[in-house]
Amino acid sequence: MDVLAEADAYLPSMTLEGYLRDVVPAHTVLKATVEFGRPGADKALRALAATTTEFDSDDTGRGDSYRRAQQDSSVRWRGMRQLLEWAAPPEAAFPCTVLDVLGGDGTIARAVHEHAPDLRDRLSILTGDLSGDMVERALAQGLPAVRQGADHLFLGDGTVDAALLAYGTHHIAPQDRPEAVAEALRVVRPGGRVVLHDFETTSPMAGFFTGVVHPHTTAGHDYPHFSRESLAELFEAAGTPARTVDMYDPLVVRGDTEEEARRRMCAYVADMYGVGEYFGALGGTDARWRLLEQYFGHEEYLAGLPEEVDFTPGPVVHRSQGAYVAEVPRAAIVAVARKAG
Repeated sequence: MDVLAEADAYLPSMTLEGYLRDVVPAHTVLKATVEFGRPGADKALRALAATTTEFDSDDTGRGDSYRRAQQDSSVRWRGMRQLLEWAAPPEAAFPCTVLDVLGGDGTIARAVHEHAPDLRDRLSILTGDLSGDMVERALAQGLPAVRQGADHLFLGDGTVDAALLAYGTHHIAPQDRPEAVAEALRVVRPGGRVVLHDFETTSPMAGFFTGVVHPHTTAGHDYPHFSRESLAELFEAAGTPARTVDMYDPLVVRGDTEEEARRRMCAYVADMYGVGEYFGALGGTDARWRLLEQYFGHEEYLAGLPEEVDFTPGPVVHRSQGAYVAEVPRAAIVAVARKAG
């Protein structure tokens, strides 16, 4: 197969030939979905081999610190669960294979295993990512994973039940977004769903990326977010209209004391967004928490939404089940589309 000539750098320690020989047969979901023979695969593999992402390591951006933050999969579980329920609603046939297009090292797959016994038998999560380092780490945890760009998926037509594009969708270049939506729809079976999540251009989360992450990280963060209009237009252009909904997607961290909960939240945000050095220069927990209050106050944003929503308007610490819970609100927009048929 000609495509193997482009395989030398498919994963940091594995060629495509090795991946097809040693990895794919070990995972039922990979055997049922992976397809490297589609037109354009050679070009897509060459692009992967030449790609370095900010998530490979802290030397290239925030890979190591990001993975350190994601070791606790509970922090973003509320939003993850909601996205999975939209992708695979109760009426969907089960077991249901969900492609996590921007899955990193498998955080959502791990979160299902760790926090959702009711979903473990219903859902099979296939992790995809652009970063070879991320995919290798997912595989090392025993998770089925494939390295691919969102604009060219190495999966066959209609081989998964749902596709999720979330937590990094704004990293997809605007000119590649129509193809990313088209590819997600292609690999989903008729009647399946595509769910696309991002933080709207005027949201506090987008403001945090612009005001804190971009100027204070190694690689910067100059990625345009989505608007409601652009989300709707992408799916309309693909011939599959989507409904756009507002979603509460908080960060939630627990501690034995209020101070510990705030401190752990600040440490999580510093690692998650690669701003540890900047946070360190701010001083103690109080100063870092004030920064979170400054950027994650949602009152004005919530007042401008098309429909009233019940979202926590700003960072808080509250008591729950004997622990102190630090909660930083994030308001996301999500497009949910159902493929015809």
